[in-house]
Amino acid sequence: MEEDESQKTEAPSQYKLDEARKKGDVPKSQDIATLFVLTAGIAVLLTLGLDSANDLARYMTVFIERPEQFAVDGGALQRLSFDVGSKMVILLSATIGAIFIAGLAGHVVQSGLLFTAEKMIPKIEKISPIAGFKRLFGVEALLTFGKTVLKLIVICWVAYAILAPHAREMPILVAMEPAALMPVLVKILLELCFALIGIIAVASVADYAIQRFSWIKRNRMSKQEQKDEYKKLEGDPLIKMKVRQIRMQRGRNRMMAKVPEATVIITNPTHFAVALLYVAGETAAPICVAKGVDNLALKIREIATASDVPIIEDPPLARALYASVDLEETIPAEHYQAVAKIIGVILGVAARSKSGDSLQSRVQNAA
Repeated sequence: MEEDESQKTEAPSQYKLDEARKKGDVPKSQDIATLFVLTAGIAVLLTLGLDSANDLARYMTVFIERPEQFAVDGGALQRLSFDVGSKMVILLSATIGAIFIAGLAGHVVQSGLLFTAEKMIPKIEKISPIAGFKRLFGVEALLTFGKTVLKLIVICWVAYAILAPHAREMPILVAMEPAALMPVLVKILLELCFALIGIIAVASVADYAIQRFSWIKRNRMSKQEQKDEYKKLEGDPLIKMKVRQIRMQRGRNRMMAKVPEATVIITNPTHFAVALLYVAGETAAPICVAKGVDNLALKIREIATASDVPIIEDPPLARALYASVDLEETIPAEHYQAVAKIIGVILGVAARSKSGDSLQSRVQNAA
């Protein structure tokens, strides 16, 4: 196993990362979810909780300052209990709802909407005592424990730094009336909350960076895995090359089969050969049915000679046609005149039969 891990020196491909994501393996920081939950909970408590706290302070003032004036008969106690209870229910419901939505958002922000049954499938290694021991006392577990201890130390230090200046005010705060005490407590609470959010925010960014680094490292690939993945996605290069060669050969054979049907072969004379087909009344312009260079051009000339297809040497025209026209396409308009003269001479079979001039010389004379 150690040897296998040591061979995984290459960065993971996007395909492997996508496959890991499908299995539920994504970089995820619990601190980010904690940050969302904490922020949402504090926001709800600050918006709804302050009103509830003020109401509670007002109710408590009656009990503390003038208990003899509070009537317990006539349903006053029931109304008070209902008011306090309803406010607490609203506050708790809003807090729980906000925390649930924030926790869900904290996970969605990191991994998107991801649901996979892979994590739900029972695995032997999950119940293995050895695997469990590694999870509890492995490097990752020790790293998590160290991060937790460090966060607690920082939080305690910041809380002490915020509360220490107020220590001298404690005798004064204890003697204050509830209505006057509430703003002071809220101010201290806000300082603690914002400090806590700041600490968790910094910790979440650092933790996510660590988790992503570990995720990338965990999905590293060996060179053999890269080759296997390439074959899986793109196919075996040797097989693809062989298939490409077979297709090219089949296309070449189909092209060569049309050479005997050509009206004329225009050559370089040795390096280029272009076979044109023109049927009066059927084709609007001459069509390229075959073309080639070097050995392929020689093969075209051999087939044309064996099939009595006229071969005309016109180096400039042959090179121009080879470069400008594809198979099964009509020649460009700028070559109409030159090709028309050649085909016109070839189709003048009757005139050629009465003269001793060769076909090549008649074409040159026509040009």
